[in-house]
Amino acid sequence: MKLNSNEMKKSLFSLLAFASLAIISSCSSDDGGPTPNPNPDPEGEEITKTGIITEDETWEAENIYILDGKVVVDEGVTLTIEPGTIIKGELGEETLASALVVDQGGKIMAEGTASQPIIFTSIEDGIKQGETTGTLTTATKGRWGGVIILGKAPISVNGDLQTAQVEGLPVDESYGQYGGTDTADNSGVLKYVSIRHGGVTIAPDNEINGLTLGGVGSGTVIENIEVIANDDDGIEWFGGSVNVTNALVWAQSDDGFDTDEAWSGTLTNGVVIMEGESGSGLELDGPAGSAATESTAFTMTGITLIGNGSTSKYADLRDGTLVNLNNVLAYGFSEGSTVNIADADTAKELTDGRITFSNWEMVLPEGSTIADVLAGDDIAEGDETKFTDNATAVGTGTTGADLDAFAWTLAASEQAIAVTPQGTTITKSGILTSDETWTADNIYILDGKVVVDEGVTLTIEPGTIIKGELGEETLASALVVDQGGMIMAEGTSDKPIIFTTVEDGIVQGETASTLTTATKGRWGGVIVLGKAPISVNGDLQTAQVEGLPVDESYGQYGGTDAADNSGVLKYVSIRHGGVTIAPDNEINGLTLGGVGSGTVVENIEVVANDDDGIEWFGGSVNVTNAVVWAQSDDGFDTDEAWSGTLTNGVVIMEGESGSGLELDGPAGSAATEATAFTMTGITLIGNGSTSKYADLRDGTLVNLNNVLAYGFSAGSTVNIADADTAKELTDGRITFSNWEMVLPEGTAVADVLAGDDIAGGDETKFTDNADGIAAAADASEGVGADLSAFSWAWSAGELE
Repeated sequence: MKLNSNEMKKSLFSLLAFASLAIISSCSSDDGGPTPNPNPDPEGEEITKTGIITEDETWEAENIYILDGKVVVDEGVTLTIEPGTIIKGELGEETLASALVVDQGGKIMAEGTASQPIIFTSIEDGIKQGETTGTLTTATKGRWGGVIILGKAPISVNGDLQTAQVEGLPVDESYGQYGGTDTADNSGVLKYVSIRHGGVTIAPDNEINGLTLGGVGSGTVIENIEVIANDDDGIEWFGGSVNVTNALVWAQSDDGFDTDEAWSGTLTNGVVIMEGESGSGLELDGPAGSAATESTAFTMTGITLIGNGSTSKYADLRDGTLVNLNNVLAYGFSEGSTVNIADADTAKELTDGRITFSNWEMVLPEGSTIADVLAGDDIAEGDETKFTDNATAVGTGTTGADLDAFAWTLAASEQAIAVTPQGTTITKSGILTSDETWTADNIYILDGKVVVDEGVTLTIEPGTIIKGELGEETLASALVVDQGGMIMAEGTSDKPIIFTTVEDGIVQGETASTLTTATKGRWGGVIVLGKAPISVNGDLQTAQVEGLPVDESYGQYGGTDAADNSGVLKYVSIRHGGVTIAPDNEINGLTLGGVGSGTVVENIEVVANDDDGIEWFGGSVNVTNAVVWAQSDDGFDTDEAWSGTLTNGVVIMEGESGSGLELDGPAGSAATEATAFTMTGITLIGNGSTSKYADLRDGTLVNLNNVLAYGFSAGSTVNIADADTAKELTDGRITFSNWEMVLPEGTAVADVLAGDDIAGGDETKFTDNADGIAAAADASEGVGADLSAFSWAWSAGELE
């Protein structure tokens, strides 16, 4: 048997390895030294292939194969490629471009597996045997050719010729013809194959596709294919009847899936992931021959098109194509992206029912409708409904590809496949006059004040992110729920609703901000206004809330309905707000103005607000599980005879914040002062702050129960600020119960209560109900907040 040079090289390698093992085995190990492994795993070698393969071959996974120019599997020859084998294309353009070509009558048996895919890539890729992730990025394109398979199934070309020379191969070569009459022609098997960094130029404006299928018959099996970073199309069919299942194209320069010349097969479960300004997701060309070869449409079903912000077309239907496009999900494209009916021939096929659309779902950019998507000057009147009646605008799709089928791909490992649609960025401004739902697949931008009008309900899905635009004073952004409006913002512990600034890089599906607590005052906050009683100067029933211009049609709060219902806030995190609207006037993280007890407010977090965390202006709403972290002013602030209860609250000071609690009294007469509010299960964490634990002012009425405080400095106090407040302490309308405090060295509980107007003996109303403890961990059961309730919050790490 005569050996070629590569086979001789392998034989010599084997003989040397055998000889080395013989020498090693003859050495003694009696001296106690390590015994070498008698069966080392050889790393294989690099084997260069070039020209026409004229005999059956098997390429083994232990080696790496280099394609030097065109490597052609000749007629009657079978190339078998083991699972896990890596093939690299040599550099070279035009006639020197490298590619693997399976010629008519040749056969490829490339059966990879999910764990051991067969990988075609560039010589520049440092990937080694046993690896599946290369060293190049999707920016590296066009470094070699691609994989070209040519069969004997029917095609439709100019002149109705049965065969033609495939695009991408020189016409003067002995190989490269495709087409014929055998619909069931068999060119072999491609399974679990990844083709990367190809698409080299072979002539001006002529590049090789990642995978080219020319006249390939239905006897060929093609399943689980990935094409990445190709400098032309991902996969292109030139006629033929082959079916393809589970195909993914990512970061191609031109089109994702491209069809020509009357391909009549089916693509089932396909994904195109655009990157930058690729071509079209789908480019679907019609037959090039006469009517005799145009009888059968092809089908694409279970298709997901991911635009990643591309302005490219979803699909471009051209030259009288015949196609059924079923179960398609498209998202992430820009305004102006279309499904294009390019010419009169194609429009006629739509009229004649040989182009069909079925079950399309599209996440559209802001301002776009389904009617805007279909484009084409030649579409007959009424035919647009053949698309619009079969396509639906959605927030989160239920159709498209089964993405689990691509778990084996490099695209999956690089997280290029968005498991759920990323949606788009939607800007909101002004007054909402009809019910709306904000969905978690989008990001919403508040441009100025966005007001939920009376009688309107704003529903916000769990996991939705809302970002406030920059701007101060009259341009400050905020979400305002006006009197009679309703917000239904019901997040969950694993999908909180997040309000933050446009400077925050957080994206859909994330919960951690990209900013730190040092970033404050970048937008306004959330303001909810109800019709429950308040106590203001002059005993007015209503007033204009702090933080909103007095000349607007919205912003009033207060009334007579203690049980007023403004909706639900659950698992909501409000971050980086508190913008200045006037000198010494900032917006709180969450403002509750005259909000009634029918409103549900639970599991609230305010982080890095440049004013107070949460402020109540009257009303009767109860709040449960609220945490404020790193506010510039006070943690919890009450005013105007709020009469509800805060249960399980935490304030985490940072730097020189205001007071942990600032508790102001009613501003009206005695008629509106009947009911005290209650705070119970409260933890105040000073983090070295010299601020007050609590500042009780202006005749406040309050019950402060089960409070744990630690981390404050000497000089921090519970302050009874004035004579009106001292009188309420005397009269028993300020009460302290079950306080425990980790005090700084040298400080006693008696040192904590401060106030020049406290009546003699009244200090015991605090000191008899507060104890010093050595550490927060020593707190009695039931004293302070249940911190486990905040495990969902961004601030949870500060509570460990």
